[in-house]
Parts: sequence; structure tokens; C-alpha cells
Amino acid sequence: MGVTEDIVRFIDEASFHALPDEVIFRAKTLIVDAIGTMLAGSVEEGSRILQRYLMRAESRNDATVVGAGFKGCGGAAALANAAAGHALDFDSIQFSVWPGTAHGIRIHPTTPALAAALAVGEPRNITGRDLILACAVGIEVGCRVTEAIPPDSYQVAYQSTATMGGLGAAAAAGKILGLNRDQLMRAMGLAATMAGGLRENFGTMTKPFHSGRSAEAGVLATELALDGFTSAPHILEAHRGFFLAMGGKHDPSQISGKLGTPYFIMEPGLHIKRYPCAILVHPAIATMIETANAHSLTAENIARIEVGVSDVITSTLNHPEPKTGLEGKFSVAFPLAHALIERRVSLNDFTDERVNDPKVQGLMKKIVVRTDPKLLEGDGNEVTARLMIELTDGQRIERLASLERGKAQKWISISELEEKFRQCAARVIPADRAKRAFDLALELDSAKSVHGLMELVGAKA
Repeated sequence: MGVTEDIVRFIDEASFHALPDEVIFRAKTLIVDAIGTMLAGSVEEGSRILQRYLMRAESRNDATVVGAGFKGCGGAAALANAAAGHALDFDSIQFSVWPGTAHGIRIHPTTPALAAALAVGEPRNITGRDLILACAVGIEVGCRVTEAIPPDSYQVAYQSTATMGGLGAAAAAGKILGLNRDQLMRAMGLAATMAGGLRENFGTMTKPFHSGRSAEAGVLATELALDGFTSAPHILEAHRGFFLAMGGKHDPSQISGKLGTPYFIMEPGLHIKRYPCAILVHPAIATMIETANAHSLTAENIARIEVGVSDVITSTLNHPEPKTGLEGKFSVAFPLAHALIERRVSLNDFTDERVNDPKVQGLMKKIVVRTDPKLLEGDGNEVTARLMIELTDGQRIERLASLERGKAQKWISISELEEKFRQCAARVIPADRAKRAFDLALELDSAKSVHGLMELVGAKA
């Protein structure tokens, strides 16, 4: 039995009643976090362009486009919602079990799985439990397939959310549609063949489009499979299949025997972001804020800042001199300069105006980013950074920043999650409506229908 068949069997046999309580709870927190990022991202220019495109399309309208004030067909809604959920790079991201890595090859698994599940589930009036199970299953498949490819394969051109995300989305949608094993096998074949997305597009509207296309591919794959559309079986491990195309090699032991035992949501877990930018720079941001406060740093008393990072960071954060807010999300210099000046990095800071602020630009010119291979030694991982801050009076401050393991990094507190959701939702809906949506999302396992939640988050700003 190959890994594709293992996945198909897992999807088929999964049930809500077999989910551990922690998986149910954590799935709800991931759902509410993803909906918040969808709301916030729905007003971004790229999201509005997609929404206008969808409004022009002639199609059925039974699936809510979050934060847009209208409904569309399932695939179109999945595209718009997953793209919005990833528009700010604020959605949850996987942890990894591979040595030397904190986030493996970095799939954002929640938004494609949730968007696909809602797209096929809302028209069918599914329950909250149906949605939780579908998301848990979709996240599981997306993360396990990602983990099967060694991290060094990420250094090629593809982006994992664009490539593995569609498999997770197909798993989530397929669970809701009740596909049998033969249909699920064909859906995997279809989703795998639609995989694609290039890292060169980081810092543009196309990166969140990757997430949208993954969700759309999951919906299309399952609906076609339900209708009898054929594809090659065993697509992942096949001689000319997915793993050869995306990684060149894979480790089947990362899938076989591990699906749901425990669920990836539990271990190694997912990370709910505190900052709306690439996870690779988060530890350095936190350390910069702490150091700036402790030493009363200002842009004026900085002579030079040297940032030592792994080659994963220098190859991924491809905008050393950002000129737009989107480019700033994939820069080392901008969020660190902003963190030092403002003592924060928040939802509304990644704007063209802020990136091009003369004070920020001046401080960015004092920041030098270098690759430091020694950072991966010992307990280091690809997000570890070494900061050396030289002041105008000659003083030198050195700090090592890293993202530690443990629940504190995976799961922000419910109060932090509510505050993040409130800030995201404030871009679109009133505070009282946002509060009702947050509370309802955390009580999904008691909801007889997802319609109430979608009505709350479907309004347009």
C-alpha cells in the first residue's frame, strides 16, 4: 500500500467523535484565526481585484465571499477567501519535525483547507462539527505531505502552500462531500496535477493568490471526482508523480502510520502568527522590540545593525530594499527598522507609505543582512538570527533571537487570539458583529449550521 492510499483511507475513516478534545479545540482556534485574517485581507487591493473578477463571472451564488457582501460559486468563493486569508501573510503556519528546522518547508495549511470546506459545505448546510472535522483532516493531509519532502528541496522554486495546499483542500472538501475511496483517489490525482506556485512571486499579490488557487483546486478536484472525472492513482509516490516533481525525493515514513496518530494539530503543531509578515523574521522582530525598549534605542543613535541569518532567510526574503508594503513583508530590514522605531509591528504597518517613510528608509540603510551558517549548529533553526547593534557612541549590543518550541509559540492565548481577530475584523465589520462571530466560531462544535457564522462575516466594509 502506497502513501496516497494511506491518505485516502485516513480521510475515509476519520470521524468527529474520534477527534481528541484538544484537536477539536485547536481546530476551532485555527478556524477563528483564519477567518480573522480573511476579513482583514479582504480589503487588500489584490483581494478586491479578485472580488471584482468574481462578480463579473456568471455562476451560481451559494457560497459566501468573506468581507465582500456577495456570494459566488464554490470554486470562486474558495479562491477569493483563501487568497484573502493569506493576503497579509498573517495566517497560521506549520511546525516541522525535521532537524534544524522550525517550520519545515512552510505550508500555510489552514486557509486553503477552510476555504475549500466552506465553499462546498455552506451550500449543503453542514454543521459546525462537519467543518471542524474537514479542517482537521485537510490540515493533516497538507502538513503530512509537506513533511514527507526534505527541507532542502524547498530551495527550488516552488512555494509549498501553492503545491501541497491543494491536496489538503481536496481532503477537506472531499470529506464534506462524502467521497468514497475511489473518488478520493481521483481527487488527489486531480489536485496534485493542478499544483504550482513560484517563490519569485513573494512580495506581490500573487503569493496570496497561491493559497486561493490551492483552495479552488481542492474544490474543483473533488467536484470533478464526484462526477466521475478520472486521474492517475497513487499520484504522490508514482514514478512520474507529485513527489518526483516537487521534491525529487520523499520520506514515506512521514505519512504512513502517522496520519491522525496524533493529529498534526497536536504535535508538532501549528503556529498562530503575532506579526503579519514572513515567519522567518518573527524572532528577530520580538528581540528587536525587547532590546529597543531595554536600551532606549532610537533611529538617531544607531550607527549600524548587522543581522546574521540562515541561508533560508536570505533566499526567501527576497526584498532587501522594499518599496511597497507587500515587499516589506518579505524583507528583513523593514520590519526590524519599524520595530526599533515604533516598538511594535502590527496589522496596519505594512503600507507603501510606511515603507517609504524617510526615517524608516534611513534606518534600513544602516541594516546589513549576512548569511551565518553557524546559526544552524546546536539548537539553532532556520529562523534563528544574530543581532549586533552598534550605537553612535561606540557601544555594541548583541542578541541571539530564535523561536523556541512549546505551546507558547504554537498557541497564543485566547485573549491574544480575540484581540488579533478584533483588529482583523475591524477592517470590515462593527465590533459587536465581530464579537458575535468570534464567540460563534469558538462554539462551532455546538452549531447546527455554519450559515450563522457566514452571515456575520459576509458583510462588506
